[in-house]
Amino acid sequence: MWESKSDYEIFTLISDRLGMKEQFTDGRSELDWVKAFFDSSDLGKHISWEEFDRKGYHIINIPDNYKSTPSLRWFADGRPCDTPDTNNPKRKNPEKAHELGTYTGKIEFVSESLKSKFPDDEERPISPRYIPSWEGHRSELFKTYPLQLLSPHPRFTFHCHYDKHTDWLDDIPIHRIKKDGYAWWPARISPADAQLRGIQNGDIVRLYNDRASVLCIAVVTERVRPGVIHSYASSAKYDPLIPGKADSPDKGGCVNMLTPSRMVSKNAPGMTPNSCLIEIEKWEV
Repeated sequence: MWESKSDYEIFTLISDRLGMKEQFTDGRSELDWVKAFFDSSDLGKHISWEEFDRKGYHIINIPDNYKSTPSLRWFADGRPCDTPDTNNPKRKNPEKAHELGTYTGKIEFVSESLKSKFPDDEERPISPRYIPSWEGHRSELFKTYPLQLLSPHPRFTFHCHYDKHTDWLDDIPIHRIKKDGYAWWPARISPADAQLRGIQNGDIVRLYNDRASVLCIAVVTERVRPGVIHSYASSAKYDPLIPGKADSPDKGGCVNMLTPSRMVSKNAPGMTPNSCLIEIEKWEV
């Protein structure tokens, strides 16, 4: 709307400044890419590109002859795969249509692909087993920070979108709770942990570890078990108490600042935000 730009336009401008515009866009506009995806799908069997471009959407009705295909039922029955599996190269070979995507084509208790590529990876072994978290109740850090922070996806926001972009979101208590003229990010704590720390429902609290400090509003609830703090992962707008000061507590609720930056293993890129130990205390505003 107005002067706002789409993600594609933003990254096109950035890539242009980096001298990589052609590599990023492949010489195509945003609409060119939409049409390319349209042409690569079977949507053209149901609607023309011109009509789809004009309407912007198409509703596909369930066919009268639709047959439910439960996942992996075909494998249990020894039949060719009849569920969508587009990223599996075996689907292009009729002779392997009855196989899973593993090296052996079967359910593997020992992963042959990991055995072939990373046989000595202790962080991701070829046969699944319990591995204590590097930041969990068995780690040395637990003596200093005895609470496990769980930060699932929020319901009303998505990554960096929406929070503080629409005022009405601040009126949803699950999203933010207003106190003293400010809409705080909720942190849920068990009654046992709250009592131990002199925290009451509605208190402003500081979640902290060696990485950062984040201010939230306490929600004391039995829905969280002792030893766990629950606060949604993303979308909170960074709002430091002292702008420009690196170690300033954030009152915006950016709990991701508390999470580790390490990957899940040396051979597997992936976030590990729920391996995060913290402590919590009442904050005097």
